[in-house]
Amino acid sequence: MKKVKFYPTIWQTVPYSFDVLGQWETEGKQQKDLVLQSIQATKMGISEMNLNIGSISAIDKDGQEHKIENFPPRVLQIKGLHTGHFLRSKSMLQLPAGEYTAFRFYLAKTGNSFVLSNKSVKPTSRFEFLDFQIEGGLEIRGIEIPEVILRFDFQPYDLPVVFKKIAQFASNTKWFVARLVQSMEQERVKI
Repeated sequence: MKKVKFYPTIWQTVPYSFDVLGQWETEGKQQKDLVLQSIQATKMGISEMNLNIGSISAIDKDGQEHKIENFPPRVLQIKGLHTGHFLRSKSMLQLPAGEYTAFRFYLAKTGNSFVLSNKSVKPTSRFEFLDFQIEGGLEIRGIEIPEVILRFDFQPYDLPVVFKKIAQFASNTKWFVARLVQSMEQERVKI
């Protein structure tokens, strides 16, 4: 008789498994969850940003800038709260003790674009920096917090744009079904 290995848990789904690794990684650690808002982004109706960031600095309540040293220049895709995406940084809060009201993102001359709420993409190079106000402020008391989560409060996408995509899909499906029915009718006639 042949022996067959049986693994009963291979097809089993794990409930609440979407963020389990992230939760295990941060369990027992201190972290700050910050919501950032931009007046410029709200006025322009921005839902997403693709930014070529050169450096970041934090602005305290007195208006003085404190540069974040460990942040390497990189291209970031920033999405709003409505998408569920966020940025996590382990070097953001190595700042002197104090109260901070905003973060300033210094941008490179090229590689920056905004996605508006109607899903149109608008390339931009006119901004030297973007300021993001910290909702509720940020207070650092000298105890180093190893990790920060940045969430951005942007406008959600317009619903008519979403419905337009669904309508386009439905019209394409109707065309396909009509062609399928026509081909089946031709086959039936031949029989």
